[in-house]
Amino acid sequence: MNERSLRHGERGSAMVIALMTLVLLTMVGTLFLAQTKTETQIAGHDMRATQALFNAEAGYGEALARMSDTSDPDYIGQPNGTVTPGWGRYLVLANGNSTQDPDHNLAESDSLDNDGNGQVDESGESYPEVATAQGGEPIDYPWVSVRYKMNSTNQVILYGDHDNDLVTPPQFNLVRGYPVIIVTAEGERGSAARRVEVEAIKQPFELVQSALYSESDDFKFNGTQFKVSGQDWDPVTGLVTGNPEVPGILTTGDPANITGALSGQQTNNVEGLGGEPSATSTNVDMDLQAMADNYSPLAEYVVPAGTYDDVAWGSLDDYTVVHCTGDLHLSGNVSGGGILIVDGDMTISGSFTWYGLAIVLGDVTFTGGGAGIHLYGSTLIQGSSNDQTVSGNADVLYSSEALNRLTALSPYMVANWRELN
Repeated sequence: MNERSLRHGERGSAMVIALMTLVLLTMVGTLFLAQTKTETQIAGHDMRATQALFNAEAGYGEALARMSDTSDPDYIGQPNGTVTPGWGRYLVLANGNSTQDPDHNLAESDSLDNDGNGQVDESGESYPEVATAQGGEPIDYPWVSVRYKMNSTNQVILYGDHDNDLVTPPQFNLVRGYPVIIVTAEGERGSAARRVEVEAIKQPFELVQSALYSESDDFKFNGTQFKVSGQDWDPVTGLVTGNPEVPGILTTGDPANITGALSGQQTNNVEGLGGEPSATSTNVDMDLQAMADNYSPLAEYVVPAGTYDDVAWGSLDDYTVVHCTGDLHLSGNVSGGGILIVDGDMTISGSFTWYGLAIVLGDVTFTGGGAGIHLYGSTLIQGSSNDQTVSGNADVLYSSEALNRLTALSPYMVANWRELN
């Protein structure tokens, strides 16, 4: 067989090899396409799952916001001072969405009145639904549940200053503080769904315990009608017998300079822990400027320096923040509740009633008049160049009830977070 014959017999092999190579490349390409499609699907699912998680977090964010401020029209919690075991609410995008909650039917068997109708464990009982406050194109969290955390005996667990002592940190307890809430939220995105649960608390508003705290020890007392009391006064019922007393006046200066300014019967008008006159030194030096800077951005009322009368800035049941940017003179018929911040001096010459906390970065002058001056809670004075004058019908009264309500101004914050699915 010659060379020409051999070459003629091999003519078809190149085509076979080419076809086989083409088939192989097609198979590899198909595999790559399939892998790319799978990875795209996985990436898409991961993206939807992440977006669903963000939606769930937005859901509990709305719930925390609507549980924090009792004065907000969108508030969904119970009134201040009311804590009912078994209470709860659903936030929903549409009526009936709460049935998507796997725990929706547990209210029928928890031996509590969950819907506030006076009945226990009736058929179909569940937490009432409240529509989301979102507008426009809402974020897709179809349902969010809010409820109180309880112990095994159905007591609502609180978080706060359980022993009314600033030295010990706040903790979970059953006697003092705001209810711990549990918020469960489901977020969706396409076919993906994520469910998270958070435990949220309100940090207590911590202060030195006294009717009046002053960084100045330069005081002047006039007359015998005033009262600075470290006994515990309820703004509604009056003196609370049996509650611990606190100092009438706490100062970072020399308390002897304060007691030395009292004479005769005046010594009995400053009462509280330690006997009369109750003026004590403290090593707790509060940063009143920092406190004012912290709360003044929350002010609902910002007023310039000046004289004011016939004004209502909140009330005992509607705490707010008032910030005066200079010297404040209250000439009569002024009332309010919450936090009063005065950047300058505060002079009160007419009737005035305040519940909660007053922070004065300058000096105070209480002259009283008319129905007198009534400050329930605690008054904090930084002082400047003048003396602090207490006279007239001025009552500066420590009130744990008025101070405890300050926590209502604090937002609920996440203490624990976990994902349920």
